[in-house]
Amino acid sequence: MTLKKYQKIKLAITIVLAIIFSQSIIYKNYLIPLATLIIASLGLILLRRQVKEVIADERDYLNAGKSAGLAIQVYSWVAVVAMFVLYAFRDLNPAYEPIAMTLAFSTCLLMLTYSLIFKFQNKTKFSQNKKTFIVLIIILAIFASIFTIDYFPEKTIGFVKMVNG
Repeated sequence: MTLKKYQKIKLAITIVLAIIFSQSIIYKNYLIPLATLIIASLGLILLRRQVKEVIADERDYLNAGKSAGLAIQVYSWVAVVAMFVLYAFRDLNPAYEPIAMTLAFSTCLLMLTYSLIFKFQNKTKFSQNKKTFIVLIIILAIFASIFTIDYFPEKTIGFVKMVNG
């Protein structure tokens, strides 16, 4: 497959995904976009492997890395400023406070994730230690579930009653 043909197929898949996402959101069905995204991603990975030409070189990867780092910095600054502004005006509208906290936590999570991946890639080859990375993600998910259990006590009690019978 040629690079030009791959790019046309990728564009077509993106358009179809956009249509499916918009229709699914209108009909309040959120599982279809998730399944479609997974299928499209796997399909694009398989198609990318069939391309005989060079898709990206070292300059592209270097530029992508610099762009990603700059995007994270810009997002972090904008989110922190917006968080402080929204938190300052929480007396005007109580809905501003959860929005501010969501921005703060998402920014912290983004920077933490970026730092972990950056350190992990600098120390080891990513493809050789996929199991370590997966175990780390599972441990983080377990910690997140443990710390969020107290935030929904009515659901936790119902879950405990369901488990215990």
